[in-house]
Amino acid sequence: MSGADNGAPLRVEGLSLLTSRDILLDRLSFAIEPGEVLALSGAAGAGKTLLLRALAGLAPKGITVLGDIQIRGRRLLVTQDGTLDPLRPLGAQFADLLARQSGMDERAALRCAAEALERFQVPAAARRLALHPHELGEAMRWRAALALAMAAQPALLLADAPAAALDPTQRVRLLSDLAAWTREAGTALLLAGRPHPDPTQPDPARSGLADRRLILAHGRLETPEEEPAPAPPPVEPAPSGPPILSVRDLRVAFPLGRGWRGEERWLTVVDGLSIALAEGETLALLGETGSGKSVLARAILRLIPPVGGQVSWLGTDLAAAPPEAMRRARRDLQILFPDPLAAFDPLMTIGAQLAETLESLRPTRSSADRSARLAEALEEVGLPAAVLDLHPGALRPAEAARAGLARALLPEPRLLVCDEPAAALDGAERADFLALLQAIRRRRRLALLYATQDAAEGLRIARRALVLLLGRIVESADSAVLAAGARHPYSRALIAAAGLARPALHGDPPSPLRPPTGCALRLRCPLAHDGCAQVPPTLDPVAPGHRVACHVAQDEAQDGTQAGGKAP
Repeated sequence: MSGADNGAPLRVEGLSLLTSRDILLDRLSFAIEPGEVLALSGAAGAGKTLLLRALAGLAPKGITVLGDIQIRGRRLLVTQDGTLDPLRPLGAQFADLLARQSGMDERAALRCAAEALERFQVPAAARRLALHPHELGEAMRWRAALALAMAAQPALLLADAPAAALDPTQRVRLLSDLAAWTREAGTALLLAGRPHPDPTQPDPARSGLADRRLILAHGRLETPEEEPAPAPPPVEPAPSGPPILSVRDLRVAFPLGRGWRGEERWLTVVDGLSIALAEGETLALLGETGSGKSVLARAILRLIPPVGGQVSWLGTDLAAAPPEAMRRARRDLQILFPDPLAAFDPLMTIGAQLAETLESLRPTRSSADRSARLAEALEEVGLPAAVLDLHPGALRPAEAARAGLARALLPEPRLLVCDEPAAALDGAERADFLALLQAIRRRRRLALLYATQDAAEGLRIARRALVLLLGRIVESADSAVLAAGARHPYSRALIAAAGLARPALHGDPPSPLRPPTGCALRLRCPLAHDGCAQVPPTLDPVAPGHRVACHVAQDEAQDGTQAGGKAP
């Protein structure tokens, strides 16, 4: 509940949305002042999209709208997909909208459009107006969609999970630019979706991204209470003993055919990576999309064939292992995928698929023993035995994630590879699943390889972390060291974005098809100098257990060493 004077662009009093059987939203009341940014959070299915559609006057058919919605001035809704007309260039879309809304002629509209794109850091903005949406990358398309909305000068902008699919570094920069523009223009912004109300995640109001936050839960609005900072994970001792997994100079590349001169062309995704993992150790792989995290995780399990290097599991080279040896290794090596539903066969029940996994890797002596094992696996992940009789399509995302975890645990693995295993979950469901995963890992003393875009999440789960950029390691250290004092600008940007603070990087990630010369980050890095374009930095130690591939960080470390040597 929030009071506002009559000049508030949006005032909602006692808003309810009903069907013939259910109350979807129940007596919502709030207001947004001019230039205010209000973050609306809630778990998947809480009704955020439904609320924004009702506020835009687009409530679905069959929904009864009760209560009072007062809107002063023009309102615009930006949908989750940021849809633009695919058949027309950007300039034409800007010109039509601004002609209708503000009466601008084409020349004035195109000038306004270029200025709007520049506000969202679009390079060569005027030239982009001739492009169609499909000719833009995902991040650039979202900048264009939000620039189009703001160019119309709305009094109220309703943004439904904008840019949710982008990397955190790109999304937070984009939302920061949007929030700054709305405050300057006096536009009220209702920002729904991520950031979500996960108690382990930062409050967008505290980060400055939003002025206030409301939580939509069970059809009602809740004002978030002051939450204590999450307790740090228990400090685990450094692993002892030899590594059970050893990856040396691993290289994964995909053929692109021959160039016009007849030479073979390759897309290198993992470029000479080496890692080691001991019994019970946890390691996070951090990086943006295209950094090589997922490909590395799959190549370790030989789901993607490497073109060079070695993957040794308990002394056996998996790349050269015969089928029977690889089948035995599968018992020890299991993976969780980003979309657990897609990893299940939709035509088979969950029970049939879990039984198939068990019989393939750990055959049981009797059907009673098999049934008992399946029931125990579901109980361990917090699912009822009735799930065994369901097909995957009947599961909610949180249930599918837990069923995928149960299947991975059935062969009693020693290493669990997690590739964004909670990507389909939001809010409390995501926090609960990750807490369950950590509890099971500790109880079973599993080694864990955890790949994620969310640096805060990875550093919280794993004792040690590697930061990947275009298939190479750019920083390696204990998670606590990285969280407190990352040295590489790319690592700092990932951590800043996880805290909803604007990253210092500018521009978009380079294409792996045309990586820049020298340092792969130099075109986006605020610290880059001429030397960064000459030679790629090597991964060198800057402190015990801490290695960085950055010319600037290595210069700073060297200066600090020399200064320390001269100290009395």
